[in-house]
Amino acid sequence: MSVNDDRTISGRFGVAIAAGVPVLVLVSMGPVAALVGNASIVVWLVSAVIGLLMAVIFAELAGGYSRVNGGVAVLAAEVLQPRSRALARVAQWSYWFGWSPALAINGLLVGAYVQRIAFPDGPAWTAALVAGLVLTMSATVNHFGMQVGARLQVVLVACVVAVVGLLFFGALAKGNMNVDNLHPFAPPDGWLSSAGVLGFAGGLFIAGWSAYGSELALSYATRYRSGVMQAIRVLVVVALVSVFAFGVIPFLLLTVVGPEGLRADPADAFLMLSERSTDVGANVVLGVLVLALVLGLNMIALASSWTLHQMSARGDAWPALGRLNRHGMPAQALRFDVGVNLLLIAVLTALARGNTAQVPIALLAAANVGYFISMTLALAAAWLNHRRPVRRGLLRLRTGLARLGPAIAGLNILMLASAAWAWGWQNIAVGTLMLGGIVGLGAIARRGRRTTAPTDVTMPACWGRAEAATAPRQPGIRYSRERGGDSHDSAGPHRVDARKQLRSGAVV
Repeated sequence: MSVNDDRTISGRFGVAIAAGVPVLVLVSMGPVAALVGNASIVVWLVSAVIGLLMAVIFAELAGGYSRVNGGVAVLAAEVLQPRSRALARVAQWSYWFGWSPALAINGLLVGAYVQRIAFPDGPAWTAALVAGLVLTMSATVNHFGMQVGARLQVVLVACVVAVVGLLFFGALAKGNMNVDNLHPFAPPDGWLSSAGVLGFAGGLFIAGWSAYGSELALSYATRYRSGVMQAIRVLVVVALVSVFAFGVIPFLLLTVVGPEGLRADPADAFLMLSERSTDVGANVVLGVLVLALVLGLNMIALASSWTLHQMSARGDAWPALGRLNRHGMPAQALRFDVGVNLLLIAVLTALARGNTAQVPIALLAAANVGYFISMTLALAAAWLNHRRPVRRGLLRLRTGLARLGPAIAGLNILMLASAAWAWGWQNIAVGTLMLGGIVGLGAIARRGRRTTAPTDVTMPACWGRAEAATAPRQPGIRYSRERGGDSHDSAGPHRVDARKQLRSGAVV
């Protein structure tokens, strides 16, 4: 396999990598159901529809910056930086803080299930040890290129879809669905009560972290062989699949295992589902949950590392994080992410004295502060991009649809405001303080570096001809147009080809 093949993926592999988005429902399905009751199935469906609308809005933003890698936060920084460098930096580091701790969250959940299967009598810290091993293995696999990581994702997707589909179709075939489990279909104290409204908003806050996740497909936009349009197609496909998954999975679980089962740990909920649908053993069910969580973990590791890589290229993160290895992967950024999360797991396990059962949801609530801030800034940037006097890009939304961006941003702010009531002031305060510290470190990383963002010239080679025509003109060089594209002559005797310079990285 050539280096170029290592650095590019097909649309099918892109979908496989981003297929971890629908399984993110497993992380917070139980806590949302405990907060909102049976109405949690509406929470998940509404969040997924909002995520689909955001995906369409971000598609226009990505189409306007076809050479930008790193995801919606970096795209937002491109728009915001001319107006405020501070906001551009906040958008990027908030986004990283929103996703990176998910490695620790998924890792701890995997560790808990593996301990339940293989080491039921092991010490409390066994789950943390397994989590660290899983993170290290994920980084090792992804170190060898996007193709290797994508192939692993394909295998994981096939296993998860096969077994989960068997469980649900078995329940349908046996007629174990009970619509009476839908009653009472309302949040605690009713839809119009203050507790019901705040609970519903708090549920949307946590659910949004999972349901908005289709935007991760843009984190490696320049890695697609057909360019950013393929990334946009993957973005929309994953958003549509998420609407289906977030609408169907909680509904089926509620009707089959009842309210108590829906509020339980995902392992307990799926074990009850297997008992009422098929003869699949408990260890098989737990094994599938482990694979599903690893699927999401791999996806987030790839997306987060590419975001760090592009932040470094822009000068908003440390230079070492911008290096690619011989497989075209941001190996330094991968190791940085894993190192941060290993430290996070160790600290949280020590603080919890080995009992990590409540750590994932508390950490998710804290990290989600950063994610919602970054999504709000990204939606604002998408609206500003839509209103540019000179409109250019691969896509153009109708103004009525584009106006949904500011509306959703306002809704996200309301969800963020209700989060403290729903998930605890302490968790939200910790998240805010951690985010402030991270943004401060980002400011230190930027100090002393150039303030203009260099162009990412690591796009697929097939883009060379199209981008050569838009290469910036250099002072002291005489340009002329020839058949087959632009070329230019220097004032001296040496002739230079702009396309060759671009492909070699000389034109930036």
